[in-house]
Amino acid sequence: MAAPSERPRFERVDWSAVDATRRTVTPERTILAVGLLIVAALWLYDRYVAHVYLVAEWAVAPVDWAVMAGLVVLTAYGVVPAVRNREATLRVASAIRDRPVLVAALCFLGGLFVVGTVLPLVLGRPELNFGYVYQPPLGFAADAGWSPNCAGEIRQGTGIQRYCEGSLQAPLGTNGRGQLVESLLVSGARVAIYVVVFALAFVVPLATAVGVTAGFRGGRLDDVLRTYVDVQLCIPAIFLYFVGYMYVGASLALLLATFGLLSWGPVARLVRSEVLQRREDGYVVVARSLGASDWYVARRHVLPNVTNTLVPAVVHLVAILIVAEAGVAFLGFSDVELYSWGSTIAEGLSPDRGTAHQVWWVSTTPAVALAATVVSLKLVGDGLRDVLDPRGEH
Repeated sequence: MAAPSERPRFERVDWSAVDATRRTVTPERTILAVGLLIVAALWLYDRYVAHVYLVAEWAVAPVDWAVMAGLVVLTAYGVVPAVRNREATLRVASAIRDRPVLVAALCFLGGLFVVGTVLPLVLGRPELNFGYVYQPPLGFAADAGWSPNCAGEIRQGTGIQRYCEGSLQAPLGTNGRGQLVESLLVSGARVAIYVVVFALAFVVPLATAVGVTAGFRGGRLDDVLRTYVDVQLCIPAIFLYFVGYMYVGASLALLLATFGLLSWGPVARLVRSEVLQRREDGYVVVARSLGASDWYVARRHVLPNVTNTLVPAVVHLVAILIVAEAGVAFLGFSDVELYSWGSTIAEGLSPDRGTAHQVWWVSTTPAVALAATVVSLKLVGDGLRDVLDPRGEH
């Protein structure tokens, strides 16, 4: 007979918080309401003060408002529950500490979040400096003929060949417009964070709600939702984006709307499949027999026990959206003022296909950042799946 510590178990749910969820005013709802009111006040300032009086220091794009609202949603229903349920949070954190690869991936993504949210406010937009184009990174050298000036030392090569040494003025080098590559990396991280926040705050809840509703209610509603998801998956997001691009122009908001809102079908299908298996379990039947509503049972009993399946699917979706945004930017169909990693990679190849390797740092650095982000997301998804699996050993 297996030892008690080796027995499979359900996901640990804080049943003592059941009565608290029935209250109208909760910390989550309070944070959500206050945060959205602050965002609304800032929008009113932008609409009726900054635009009217042309405040130069105030420049907020439409997509910024959606991301601010998304951050409020994630804080209310992500951070606040984690703080309130300290026991469960500490248990998950302890399991994460035992997985060094998962810790490293989470640290990278945490650093990326800080870089993408804080540093753009400090560094501002990448500045043009055509006098110092294609400066090599610190510790490397490049043909001095690529730039009219060299920020570092000039080293004489064979014959008439001269090389420009990298300098602290541009630690990661510059591109064809003299912009610092590190500034371009920060701007690209900001775009990636926008994609992550939009997906987690709006796309994932929509997919989860559809999957839980279809799987738990069943019947005609299930048929309607499954048919809608099937039809949606037949519509290529890239096609709709190009249609919008023709009439509206390049916009990150348009890209997030088309790719994000047309790509949640697989997540909804997965959630529905899990809910179909869970809705007949004993603890669900008992809850129903005690008079619990379908909404309450689905939220408190079913959804917590499909988290270990939902999390890796969500992380996979986020990775796909980041790659899709970079791909569209690489093709040149994105907002040129956002400086996405994809557009920076394409810019590094623009001088000449045969000689672009001589300015390798322009495209290589953002490509490495993009690859590291996607790999980290994959590792986090797989790691959290194992951590949250109620049948595994933490």
